[in-house]
Amino acid sequence: MRGVLALVVAMIVLWGGYWFAGSRGLERGATAWVEAQRAAGAQIQHGGITVGGFPGRFDLSVTDPQIADPATGLSWRAPEMQIFALAYKPWHVIAAFPPEQTFATPAGEITLRSEGLRASLVVEPGSALTLERLRLSGTELGLTSALGWMVTADELRLATRQVSPGGAEHELGIDILGLTPDAAVLAAVPELPPVIETVHLDAIGTFSAPLDRHAGQTAPALQALQIKDLRLVWGDLSLSGQGTIRADDQGLASGQIDLALTNWRKAVPLLVALGFTTPEVAPTWENALAYLAAGSDDLALPLTYRNGRASLGPIPLGPAPALR
Repeated sequence: MRGVLALVVAMIVLWGGYWFAGSRGLERGATAWVEAQRAAGAQIQHGGITVGGFPGRFDLSVTDPQIADPATGLSWRAPEMQIFALAYKPWHVIAAFPPEQTFATPAGEITLRSEGLRASLVVEPGSALTLERLRLSGTELGLTSALGWMVTADELRLATRQVSPGGAEHELGIDILGLTPDAAVLAAVPELPPVIETVHLDAIGTFSAPLDRHAGQTAPALQALQIKDLRLVWGDLSLSGQGTIRADDQGLASGQIDLALTNWRKAVPLLVALGFTTPEVAPTWENALAYLAAGSDDLALPLTYRNGRASLGPIPLGPAPALR
């Protein structure tokens, strides 16, 4: 009996030593990461880093984190950030986001409010810590801009999964349920319901390098995006698409996405409300789409990116977007 008790005590002591060593290492690692990002030019501030969760978890808490990139004018801040990992499985991390976060962009500040926004991240055990899969979910989300617009959603689900171990290909799935556009957009299409039922994306992204702890040096860039299933359902207006785009030698999108649109006439006021065209040009768009639809309420057109230019069927749209 005394032998069993001694063994239990020894295991407790060993586990306690492991936890305290691991917690100190995690705290030092977080501090080193902050210093490395500062050395790379990022502006990072925080009110303190602590590690708790003994004995079964490593709970990393950061108060008042702020991260800014002077080169792009982008920044993020929040009152707190928490990251959890089971002590016996530290390669599986859960991040808990606060109910309110603020993003600053060159176009103004955007506030994100949410309920239970969580991210679950699993990396391959090893020195590279290559991303294996990621899941992000939350409810009661709301984006509010300093410019006056607001968008809400009942639920967000995002997931990625590595296609092959150690590789740079990832499957991507996004579902947004109960999406309510800004009031100005809704006013432009009063015949549509106030809520977009479904936004869905199923795709595969190929990057120039694995998504791992060396990403700060290798700077993985999106090389290709294969869209397997794109769907938006908003009342009797729906959009679907499939296709593949790749980065050309200049990093601009090149390829084609085949789009199908039902009740396309209701989409023209949306183009105006979203700033893609002006009220003066909208009749030209409607006439061109009516010609292509040949009297039908349904319209199928390729969205094409070629030689640095974008076009919707025969209609030129302007410069192609940059993928990297």
